[in-house]
Amino acid sequence: MRHGLWQSFQYAARGLRVAFQSQRTMKVHVALTAVVIIAVVWLDLPAAQSAMLVLCTAAVLAAELTNTAVETVVDLLIGGSHHELAGRAKDLSAAAVLVMAAAALVVGLLVLGPPVMAATAGGGFDTLALARAVTLLLILALGLVVVRRTGGRSRPPAP
Repeated sequence: MRHGLWQSFQYAARGLRVAFQSQRTMKVHVALTAVVIIAVVWLDLPAAQSAMLVLCTAAVLAAELTNTAVETVVDLLIGGSHHELAGRAKDLSAAAVLVMAAAALVVGLLVLGPPVMAATAGGGFDTLALARAVTLLLILALGLVVVRRTGGRSRPPAP
């Protein structure tokens, strides 16, 4: 059965909500993403550096979602039993998240390190940039509320 574009977005929003509610590491990744976005806005980074950080954080979130999907399918297939290959698949999937998160951390340190040091060492505290960062954080929070509400709808029964 085909469904519309809006329904596809609702299913995706539900997936984000489920991952956020059920996965502790997803909550950590989302919180760190918010910190990175605030830093990008506060420091008024150039577009290329900002894009690099956004791509890195999105890749970590996507890897975490993929890891959760792999774990869910493996658990579905093997039920409560244990199988060595199932454990290996879950370990490999978790390792992919670890590799991506480590790479994002290195990129974050390389990109954010110098401007953060310059902004804090010289007393260069820009209240306007901080206000923009807080506004962006509020917009992100509103987005999470929308995702939570639209993600709660159930799928129509299959024919």
